[in-house]
Amino acid sequence: MDPFNFADSLLAVLGQRLVRRTCPDCRVDRLATEEEIEELLGDYLNAFGAEVPVSRDEVLAGWIQRHAAEGQLLLHDSEGCEKCDQTGFRGRAGIHELMVVSRELRRMIQNGARAEALQAMAMKEGMRTLRQDGIEKVLAGQTTIEEVRASSNV
Repeated sequence: MDPFNFADSLLAVLGQRLVRRTCPDCRVDRLATEEEIEELLGDYLNAFGAEVPVSRDEVLAGWIQRHAAEGQLLLHDSEGCEKCDQTGFRGRAGIHELMVVSRELRRMIQNGARAEALQAMAMKEGMRTLRQDGIEKVLAGQTTIEEVRASSNV
């Protein structure tokens, strides 16, 4: 395809995966340890590569604002019950990444930019990867980090 015509008609690119949802009937909330928070932060920031546009503290502050209970981040485990057939999971949740094609991304596509450069620009413009969206859903209690890692690339 001609990159010029393709770029002109492309509006957005959506990636999505399904992860198992933690069972709400047997889910147990617990305080996240410092090590677990650092691991999640490392995973989240790793998606940016070398040029990280936000600091660890900014990401952590956003997580606390959106997901904390009394200023503490929680993680959620499901041990299994009759309603989930002792699996700890019931239903599915989607994790998504949406790259909206901006004027700059359109120009890059027209000039034949590599996928890595396009992703870096999209992330500078606010795109979240599958892994990053999944981590948000882990903190919201919808799924586990193991499910997210199994369903998303770094």
